[in-house]
Amino acid sequence: MGDHTESVSIDFDPKQVRYEELLTRFWNSHNAERNHPGRQYRNVIFYRNATQKEAAESSREKAAAELGIDPEHIMTHLVEATLFTYAEKYHQNYILTRSPEIRSFLEEVYPSLKDFADSAVATRLNAWLGSGWEIDREKATEELEAFGLTDSLKNRVLSALA
Repeated sequence: MGDHTESVSIDFDPKQVRYEELLTRFWNSHNAERNHPGRQYRNVIFYRNATQKEAAESSREKAAAELGIDPEHIMTHLVEATLFTYAEKYHQNYILTRSPEIRSFLEEVYPSLKDFADSAVATRLNAWLGSGWEIDREKATEELEAFGLTDSLKNRVLSALA
């Protein structure tokens, strides 16, 4: 159990969003000074090449400056990405476990672990239902039409966003 770090692998199109933008969102969403004693829950930015490593280092320095602390007090590790292993299915899009009807529907549509974990629809719904962010209801309603949900499930999602 202790030889891994729980993480999220993000596939992105650099024509749509730059790596640096993802780094900015990362730094804005966690406590960079927190130091978890174990490897499993440590703060990590994984990079895939020298360009990403440089961007991650630069973003760490910027985060330290914004916090007014020495970069050495940033407790976020920068680590080269190697093997990514999917967690068990019940861990994938975990917030959806609070909505068993939606999760069951999606698990039928995406029956394999990889398909469910990689599903943009499941990931999007998981984020909407668990992020605590304010969601644009009109935009969400438009997006839901493309998700293939039943009317009952669409209404359940919309009511949860209210």
